Amino acid sequence: MMMKSVLSDILLTPDKLLLHRELLEEIGKFITQEILNHPLLQEDRQRVSIILDGSTALGVVDGQSDVDIIIICEDESYNSINHRFEEKGLIPEHSSFFMDLRLPSGKTGHYTLHKISDIKEALMSGDMEWLWNASVSYIYYDLLDLKSLFHSYVPLQPEVLMKIRKNSYIQLRSYARSLDNPVVRGDAFPILFLAVSLYKEALRCAITIEGYPYPYDKWLVPVAQQTVAGRKILECAGDFWSYLREDESFAPMYQEDNNFVKMEKQFRKILLEEFRLRGIDEPWLIEWWKFLDE
Repeated sequence: MMMKSVLSDILLTPDKLLLHRELLEEIGKFITQEILNHPLLQEDRQRVSIILDGSTALGVVDGQSDVDIIIICEDESYNSINHRFEEKGLIPEHSSFFMDLRLPSGKTGHYTLHKISDIKEALMSGDMEWLWNASVSYIYYDLLDLKSLFHSYVPLQPEVLMKIRKNSYIQLRSYARSLDNPVVRGDAFPILFLAVSLYKEALRCAITIEGYPYPYDKWLVPVAQQTVAGRKILECAGDFWSYLREDESFAPMYQEDNNFVKMEKQFRKILLEEFRLRGIDEPWLIEWWKFLDE
């Protein structure tokens, strides 16, 4: 039975729901017929769970989106499954498990294999990739009770959420400080790199303010568009592309006159207001540099 996690339809608009549902059903049939019934997995099918993550789970599906399926197994099954696939020449020896797939509709993707202990450790340590996966994945087959595991971490625990908010905000301030000298020198490439990093980190921070783990970079903008704080950051950065094309954004100047520095200050104002609206007024919002090494 398919179970969806907390954020799996955050980007789905009504016009996409039917097509997405049909694709999810096709993936479910593939998992049942091709993965669970694979002769090299039969021996361990009672010791695995299978999830769909990535863009297809998130609802960002187009011609370039692939299907990302993850098999999660009990630790003692991992080596035996790998060995059987290696013996048949389906994966290279001593490599990680990675199998290409093609659905009847023609959509392609892959499935991989992970140990349950690695997933638990990643979640426990606050690993952003797996916190995100736990937030958006569809669980198709669940003999290891991933549903309970994921629900232990998502929605994010208050201490984990505060930690990633703090880290993201401090990283934003660090990028802003690093921008000062390149702006004075008119050093174009560092200005360009840091301006993009500032924009990205502001979106990350906005998403965490709303209580979500932030996604892979390629999904930052569409996910941010679904949050109040994220939309404010996107609106604030509306001229970002024009700044990138303007020579004056890269000419030597006093820091306060630079477009990217001004943009970062607007980001910061928005984020501080959003934090305080939620009753968050931590010391690192002001004296951020004291917390860089934590």
